[in-house]
Amino acid sequence: MNHLISRNITQLEAVARMRRDFIANVSHELRTPLTSIQGYTETLLDSAPENNHNREFLEIIRKSAVRMSRLTEDLLTLARVESGEQRFDIQRVAPADVLQEVVESFRELARTQSVELKVEGAAPNSVLADSEAIHQVFSNLVDNALKYATSGGRIILGARPMAQAVEFYVQDFGPGIPSEHLARLFERFYRVDKARSRESGGTGLGLAIAKHIVMAHGGAIRAQSDLNHGSTFLFTLPLAH
Repeated sequence: MNHLISRNITQLEAVARMRRDFIANVSHELRTPLTSIQGYTETLLDSAPENNHNREFLEIIRKSAVRMSRLTEDLLTLARVESGEQRFDIQRVAPADVLQEVVESFRELARTQSVELKVEGAAPNSVLADSEAIHQVFSNLVDNALKYATSGGRIILGARPMAQAVEFYVQDFGPGIPSEHLARLFERFYRVDKARSRESGGTGLGLAIAKHIVMAHGGAIRAQSDLNHGSTFLFTLPLAH
């Protein structure tokens, strides 16, 4: 019986690896033609008269190419992280530095949406992390929060100490997420509001990428929410002893 279970697990792992390789290969092959489509379309837009009806069609083509390019890049990133091919430069990192970098990156975007981006507190102990990778995690979470934060609202970032880790969080005060969706938020392509997500240009992979990056660091990620009171995304990183 144990031999049969072991063989089934091996077969499942092989299938998962083949799926990742297929997705990565297709995404890689799509990069060049999509870049060409985007580049030629932008060239045509630059030379087209303002009142030309073709500009509308060219703009649709450009936006579609940009969206597909973003999707292929996210698919490649997810495939690398899932397979373990992504190499991380693990260093001692101060939580306050991580949070400050995120605020600086998103301050202007938040301002244009009349949203206050605020750091509530930072744990004093350093963590072990790849700064660039964790910045990507935060970018996905903050970008997601900005889509649902109402004008005049705020987004709170913070980090609090735990027994053997530091827990980072991103809290918004938007409409919140129904409880039945919380367990599936980090699945690839899972969307709570499909129409709104596509309209905002999201690929449906941001939270899945964030999950696998955090897991690769030895941490965990979760979400909690109250309808009409907002949502909080939280993830842990191990302490640097």
